[in-house]
Amino acid sequence: MADVLPSCRSPAAMKVAGGDELSAKEENVDGSAMAVDSDVNFEAEALKLRGQWELASVLNFLNVFEPLIGKSLRISAEEIEKGLIMPDSSLVELHIVLLKGILPPVSKMLNGSNAWVTVLCKKLAQWWPRVAEGEIPIKAFKGEEISNYKNLDPTKRLLLLKALCQIRADQDDAVSYISDCSKDKTQISCFQKDKFGGDGNGVSYWYDGNPFVGYRLYREVIKCDRKKKGKQKGSISLPKFSTRWETMATNLEEFHKVKDNFLCSKISSEFAVGRKIESDAIPVLEKLRKSKERSLKRKHRKSMLLNGFKKSCIVGVTRTCRIRAPVNYTFEEYNRAIDDAIGISRM
Repeated sequence: MADVLPSCRSPAAMKVAGGDELSAKEENVDGSAMAVDSDVNFEAEALKLRGQWELASVLNFLNVFEPLIGKSLRISAEEIEKGLIMPDSSLVELHIVLLKGILPPVSKMLNGSNAWVTVLCKKLAQWWPRVAEGEIPIKAFKGEEISNYKNLDPTKRLLLLKALCQIRADQDDAVSYISDCSKDKTQISCFQKDKFGGDGNGVSYWYDGNPFVGYRLYREVIKCDRKKKGKQKGSISLPKFSTRWETMATNLEEFHKVKDNFLCSKISSEFAVGRKIESDAIPVLEKLRKSKERSLKRKHRKSMLLNGFKKSCIVGVTRTCRIRAPVNYTFEEYNRAIDDAIGISRM
């Protein structure tokens, strides 16, 4: 199953998703969110995360597997970034939803505050060699893993989340979901996304997303340095690959900026990407912004009406007493009312 989702394993085969602007508000609900150092430079930490291909992999996973995970968990790229920088209830909910989809079930252990960290460590310990490289950043040990998770660098928390997404993608229901979608040619593009552009010499551009996760544009640069194995004549040169990942745009303004720069570029591959951003990405982002603006206006009107209703219900405030004309039930008054109505209809 790991081969079906190269986005969860190799940056060279990345399939990506998107986002909008970073929100830095703090959140701690029902004790499930961990309290960490509030003296955090969100902007700097977000830039570090956006330079990791694993973040694009996580966003892509949530985009592709949304029907399987559940539409109730609709979390934006910025909320994920914020949670990775300063763990909050949104990050907790994301981990719990993913953990509940991994066999054997562990729902009972997830009810306690921060118990999900212990469950996460135990699950990752079983799967880590299959879904990640290097040493696992955290292990379960007498409850110390909870404080250790809090003290991890955001990029380390990202590696744990990316590995958890890979494990979730290897479950039977995910495998069946991919198999069913593969039979429908209109849906297979979700798992085999084409590049947005590139120069054919190691530079590739990727674009994807949805209205809930958001939309993002990435640039991947793969370099190949050949080094000789030995000084002897005829020695074989071994290629060494290095990858640099960059998030180029996360919102409409940034997409416009990249588009304008590329359309002015003399490099044909960049100019082509600029044209594609103009035709494919900008209209989608503009439509999304208008939709959000309409939604905000509706919420504002609803809030105004609700506030007006609350004010009228304040203790001691009664309904306005209107001056009403006395009612006369005589035939003469009835005939006069009929004549007035006929007169108005003829006007």
